[in-house]
Amino acid sequence: MSNAYYIEPVQPVLRRFVEDFRNIVDRYRGTDELLDRLKAPTRDLLYDPSWITEEFRQPIPDATASWAVYRSQEPDLCIFTMVVPAGSETKVHNHLTDGWVGLVQGAQVERKFHRVDDHSRPGYARLELVSQDPIDLGELTPLKHPDEDIHQVLTASDVPSVSLHVLCNDLGTVERQLFVPHEDHVEDFVSGYSNIDPGAGIGR
Repeated sequence: MSNAYYIEPVQPVLRRFVEDFRNIVDRYRGTDELLDRLKAPTRDLLYDPSWITEEFRQPIPDATASWAVYRSQEPDLCIFTMVVPAGSETKVHNHLTDGWVGLVQGAQVERKFHRVDDHSRPGYARLELVSQDPIDLGELTPLKHPDEDIHQVLTASDVPSVSLHVLCNDLGTVERQLFVPHEDHVEDFVSGYSNIDPGAGIGR
């Protein structure tokens, strides 16, 4: 299996996490235990986030940046940083997979939503706001498809917020959904990665 690291140098903590992830997925793939088993190694990865260099903490004006750190060929693992400028927020979106998110810079508020319609009408989705909570530096928050998979992130600091995402798919290549709750609207999109040409293959 080939891998793609986009950060240099590749620190031992990152290589060790990828190895741990592979062993855990091989053992717990398709079980309800997978997400819980991934929490401890993800916490270890975030214990000292100084390995995340400035290149992967850079905001893009008036946009949300997603800087790919690692992608697996499988594809069952992607690691990337999401950078939201100060005073900005993401659109409401889903992920279609499980994973963990850890805040490594700034402050955030996370709004979680639950979809309550029956998915039968194209372009229509009705969401209910489930929670709105501040996220502390170093805090891990779960993404669990489909029940805890839709959220919106707001930067609540005067510096850009940076969160490290560890997800069980190659999120930037997946067709998923954006939601406009006050209009009951949903549309498909593919987010891509800010540091990868959309036409590039794995590891390029």
